Amino acid sequence: MKARHFSSTFLILAFCLAAISVPRAQAPAGAPPPPPSVKTGQMAPDFTANYFMTVDGKRQNKAVKLSDYKGQKNVVVAFFPAAFSPGCTSEMAKYQETTGEFNKNNTVTLGLSVDSVWANQAFAEKLGVQFPMLSDARRDISRSYGVFDEQGLVARRTTFVIDRKGVVQKVFMAQEALDPNSALEACALLKEVK
Repeated sequence: MKARHFSSTFLILAFCLAAISVPRAQAPAGAPPPPPSVKTGQMAPDFTANYFMTVDGKRQNKAVKLSDYKGQKNVVVAFFPAAFSPGCTSEMAKYQETTGEFNKNNTVTLGLSVDSVWANQAFAEKLGVQFPMLSDARRDISRSYGVFDEQGLVARRTTFVIDRKGVVQKVFMAQEALDPNSALEACALLKEVK
């Protein structure tokens, strides 16, 4: 009986902590979030992150390495706080709607959160997302970009537009990062630069 009570109490506590941290990561607070440590004009830190891809009805674990796109494509790295949360659902749905436009501008979109590959796969399937939804479950990528919220335990909503040379050209944060049109405009300008 004690084990069952402890288990129930632990689940309730875990749920409450998650419920507190996700809204705090998305809701506008009194003070703006600190800027990321990676700035416009700097080389984007390289990373490798995993996601699940469904091929012939079977899930396959795939790895994406940012530097694999160097010299070939622009990359939009869209950090989002939590799969299935309202703000992130809206943001990633808008990225999916504009995927064709990003592709026309020689740009790859990568969604990135601290959620597990399983959670991001379920989220991508729910939204019909065709671009990789990467997992930063160890939080090392979010920390290297300076967007990890140590109190909320999520990546702050931040979008990095990275050119073919691997240089960060634009950074969009918080509310500005919810709408991919700013990133799309930046990528259209990058397409013109050879």
